[in-house]
Parts: sequence; C-alpha cells; structure tokens
Amino acid sequence: MTRVRMLIWLGTALGVVMLSASLVWLVAPELSPYAARPNPAPIHHLFKSAALGQMAASVLQACIGAAGSAVGLAALFGRRGMTPILSGIAVTIGMVCAVGLTGLRSLAVAGYTLAYSLPLVIIVLLALMMRTLAKRVLTALVGLAAVSFLVLGLTTLRSLYLDFAVDLVDVRFITPLVLMLFAGIWFLIGASFLYRTPGTIGRFVLRHRIAITVVAACCSLPYVCARLSWLTPWPLFGDPRDFDDPASTFVNGLILGAAMLTGGILTLGLVLPWGFRVPRWFGRFGGKPVPVSLAVIPALTVSILFTAAGLDSFLLAGEPSTGLAIARLTTALVFPFWLWGPLLALATWGYALHRRTEKL
Repeated sequence: MTRVRMLIWLGTALGVVMLSASLVWLVAPELSPYAARPNPAPIHHLFKSAALGQMAASVLQACIGAAGSAVGLAALFGRRGMTPILSGIAVTIGMVCAVGLTGLRSLAVAGYTLAYSLPLVIIVLLALMMRTLAKRVLTALVGLAAVSFLVLGLTTLRSLYLDFAVDLVDVRFITPLVLMLFAGIWFLIGASFLYRTPGTIGRFVLRHRIAITVVAACCSLPYVCARLSWLTPWPLFGDPRDFDDPASTFVNGLILGAAMLTGGILTLGLVLPWGFRVPRWFGRFGGKPVPVSLAVIPALTVSILFTAAGLDSFLLAGEPSTGLAIARLTTALVFPFWLWGPLLALATWGYALHRRTEKL
C-alpha cells in the first residue's frame, strides 16, 4: 500500500468520525466544543448569535466530513482512483476545514501541545542518538526521571502540567487537534497529485526556495524576542507581573517562546543539510536520507494551520464590537502567521521539488 493510499484511508476514517460527531453536536448542542469561548471557530464571525455560530460550525464540520468520506471512498474504490478533479476537491476540503473551523483556537492548542511535549521529544531524540539498546533505555529512563523531578518538584511546573493533562481529555482541546490533522491530510493528498506538474510558479519557488524559507523562519522572531524580553527589566508584549499568577505566566510564556523558536528552526531544516540527511552523529540513523514525507506532512499541516490562524486574527481585529482592534493588530504583527503560513507552504513545496530533482 502506498503512502498516499494510507493517507486516503486515514482521511476517510477521520471524515466519518467528524461527520458522526457533528451530527451528535447538532442534536445535543451542549456537548459541542464550538460553544462560545474567547477564541471561537472562524465561522462564528459571520453570525451575531453565538448559538447560530455554534450550529454553523457543526454543519460545516458535517459537510466537510461527508465530503472527505465521499472523496476517500471514490479514490479507494473508484475505477480511476485519485483523479485531478478529486485532487482539487481534496485540497479544497483541507482549506475549508482550516479556514472555517481551526483559526486561533487550534493554533493555541497546537502551540501548547508542542511546548509541553518538548521535554519528551528531546528525551526521545537523545535516546535515538545512542547506538545500543541498553544505552537508549538508560538515556530514556534518566531523562524521564530528570523531567519528572523538575515537574513534581517545582510548584509552578506541576500546576501547569496538571492543567495540561486535564485538557488532554477535554473534547474542546481534542477537537482542534483532529481538525488540524484532517485538514493537513486532505491538503496533502490533493497536493501530492497536483505538485507533479509544478509549472511556472513551481519553477520560481524551486529557484528561490532558500530565500523563501529563511524569510518564513524569521517570522518566529517577533514573539521569541518579546518573550526573551521578559528576562530583562523591559518586558515587551505584556508583563507577567500584571497577571494574577506572575510565576505561571512567566514560565508559560518562556515555554511557548521555546516552542515558537523550535518552529523557526524546523522551518530552516527545509534548506539546511540536516533536513535532507540525518547527521552522522545521530546514532544508527546517522547518514541516512530524511524521508520526504517526514518533513512535508508536518510542514504542510502547520502551514495550513498558520494561514487559517492569520486570517482569523484579522477577522477578530475587524470586529468593532470587541473594542480591541489595535490590540488584535499588534498581535497579528507579533504572531505573523498570516505571512508564515503561506511562505511555509511555498518553502515545503520547494523542498519537495528539490528532493524530487535529486532523484532524477
């Protein structure tokens, strides 16, 4: 079974899940994760009534879930498999899901998930660097013990991680993750067929992919610099001392800053040597080519998420009822996802095209 066919199976299954869940939420609105909250789904902005916005979000999820299931079944069991028409529909499904349902809420969930998972990711990477199984197990145990000691020993970290653990079983937290995965899968399925004939735009992206990638990575710097300023007497973009729990706010901000910096570094991996071949010092995997899908799938998913969040931030800034237009525009500059998302998509396209030319 090819990777694309596996993605189609997964996208079809997620479509069925999303369709089923949305039907439940239409019948029982009190169970819906789209209830009014500080960062609602982008489609809420089209409705003055919170109840109508909630219903519209559930209806939209039902429609894209049904569309994803239908396209997946047509591609899996149809005579011609995935056709250019179905590929275009797949891209549309992914974009509609991202623009209509994810927005800033999904970005926040993704950011917190990455930020709080970083210690475990580092432990796994360190363990993989070891050449023997005994050393890997020992490294993993020591790393887990060290992280556990820090989390359990420091009151602020313990409180933050306990809150995160509670969120992991909340449907309002899980739903954005599923939506991001669904949007990324269908966009990738469609793009995998469409990118084979790059055309003039594709050739331009391939030729300027390094510049595009560097500019995309620099989009992480405003927020990283703002959070680093908290270590100085001149904090930018908010002051932890103005919040009810300054210690938790300070630690949380630095954790999210580290996640943003990680995103910028990973973006640069699309043009740096370690994004093409695993460094030789990286244990038994050293020297092996990086699988294209390992870079392309996450990068495309994140690019869609960033683009949707950027559009959502401008929609919020344009709402006169909030009275926070200036603050929202400032946020859009500190979090330039409206620029990072499209540039990351182009950088990923350039990466995939470059890897393909290497094989020719």
